[in-house]
Amino acid sequence: MENCFIVCGCEDYEGITKSDLDRFTDKIENVLNDEKGRKLFRNFMFTSKLKAGRKSLDFWEHIERLLGYKENSESGSRTFRSYLNDVDRLIDEAERMEEIDFATMERLTIARDSENKEDITEALQLLKLEATKALRREYNAFRKHFTPSQ
Repeated sequence: MENCFIVCGCEDYEGITKSDLDRFTDKIENVLNDEKGRKLFRNFMFTSKLKAGRKSLDFWEHIERLLGYKENSESGSRTFRSYLNDVDRLIDEAERMEEIDFATMERLTIARDSENKEDITEALQLLKLEATKALRREYNAFRKHFTPSQ
């Protein structure tokens, strides 16, 4: 298993254990929900020249940041306006991605126009699922690469 790290050509595996690798190759959500896993996945896609996958991962991370948004009561409207601008940038980004379902994008656009945080969050969660699906092909290659031959 140790040779996988050398074969990949990626530089930084500090802190990634065999247990982590087993978890990362178990299911895509394990990779995406772990910072070290995403870094390993991104490095794999970089060395494998999977540019569309890196773009999808960037998109997934952008959604994740928006889902983690917390409104600050002191600068509420200014901060929320910034949040809405970031949602607008995400919508622009999504329009350039073929893998994203049109109906999901339309739902986010309607939620954005309503400026209702709960509706936006709900649409972002659906969009995050779409972004996860868009990474399936790259994840299958990742798994194949890091899973020892039986």
